[in-house]
Amino acid sequence: MSEDLPHIDTVVDDLYSLPPTDFVSHRSAYVAQFKKAGDKAGSKRIGALRKPTVVAWLVNGLARRDESALSELFEVGEQLERAQQRGDGSRLRELSTARSTSIRALTDKAISLGRELGVTVGDNAAREIGNTLNAAMADSEIRDRVRAGRTVTAETYSGFGPALLSLVPEPPEDETETDDVPDTADDVPESAAESDQLREAEQNRLVAELDAAETAFDTARDAADTADSDTERAASERRSATGEVERIEAELEAAKARAKAARAAERTSVAQAESAAEALEAAKARVAEARAAVEKSN
Repeated sequence: MSEDLPHIDTVVDDLYSLPPTDFVSHRSAYVAQFKKAGDKAGSKRIGALRKPTVVAWLVNGLARRDESALSELFEVGEQLERAQQRGDGSRLRELSTARSTSIRALTDKAISLGRELGVTVGDNAAREIGNTLNAAMADSEIRDRVRAGRTVTAETYSGFGPALLSLVPEPPEDETETDDVPDTADDVPESAAESDQLREAEQNRLVAELDAAETAFDTARDAADTADSDTERAASERRSATGEVERIEAELEAAKARAKAARAAERTSVAQAESAAEALEAAKARVAEARAAVEKSN
């Protein structure tokens, strides 16, 4: 195998930094290069790489241009997970706001990057960029792809985040019945305090679940709005296309009728021309006969 071949990771990074329109041609060139060098495994791996969507390409560009901002976003995600596990409702709300602010800022940067590279980013694409960043916060595999700049398509996350730890302690296994032992006065306030702590812990857990559910609902609602918009646009395009087809079909039928009439007129004209030619020849013959008769009488 040739030592001049680039490392596979270098090839992957190069391909996913290219505009999607250039991806296939460059991938084919790399495949041919690796095959020619005898590296069948490398050529097969490169050939299996998927072409990224425009949204994925912009996310990849964002990862390469602003790695620190992405790291800050993912740090917020880790703090959210810890707050959720603790059932810290107030901290969850604070971090949720920070997450939304960070995702909006990064989405704006991706849109600006698209403009710099001559790509117009519409509302749907902007929403998909935000959904991908949100999914990367919640899913480690997606996060690794985004961080490495190797995202292939827009990502979504439909879960409620990491599993919450139970905040209600289990009773000790060796606990025994003590009905015959009277409670002391000190036990009463201690039990009341424990009950208050348990109620507060349960309240925090419920608040954490509510915040996570609201986040998931917002994501699902955005996806539904996108789907509705896409459906409406597709229906409008279908109606427009149907109208255009009907107009073209009507014009075609009219053109066929005109062509048929023209062919009929042509046939009539030809027949009339042939008849006129025959009459002309007959007239010429009669003139010749008359001239001959005149000359003979003289």
